Amino acid sequence: MGKELSLLEKLEKIIPGFHGYKVKELIREDDRLIRNYIYNELKSARDIVRELMLAALDGMYDAPVTYLDRLWKKLDEAGSKIKSAPAGYAGFFDRVKVRERELETLKQVDAEIASITENLLTVLQEARSNPAKLQEVMSLVNSILDKIEFRNNLFKAEPGR
Repeated sequence: MGKELSLLEKLEKIIPGFHGYKVKELIREDDRLIRNYIYNELKSARDIVRELMLAALDGMYDAPVTYLDRLWKKLDEAGSKIKSAPAGYAGFFDRVKVRERELETLKQVDAEIASITENLLTVLQEARSNPAKLQEVMSLVNSILDKIEFRNNLFKAEPGR
């Protein structure tokens, strides 16, 4: 004999459409957790850049402070955008409806951003001893910003949709 169903599981079987709702809600929760992880990693990267900026001001790091400042601002922008990014909700009367397939795409894009962010931190650690790596760091930050922009456009209304 199988395990006894909880009240919630019994309701899922009885109420039409609830199963799909629950799946979407779990995907949104995964998305939120991934975005929080990305935000914290970007915050760590921003802290490292700040350390490098202070070292450059003291003459202990060979990189232009203006470049480091621009990098810090882009990291801050990426963190703000990912933290406030849409979570894939749509109201009942909204023109654009969010389906499971689109939520899975959202989660996949978030995973790509997380991977780039991890790579960014690795290259940034290398940049501590090799300032030439800062250009690669800037390129990775720009890639993150591009992915966030793509992600944010997933749920905008398209003609004919």
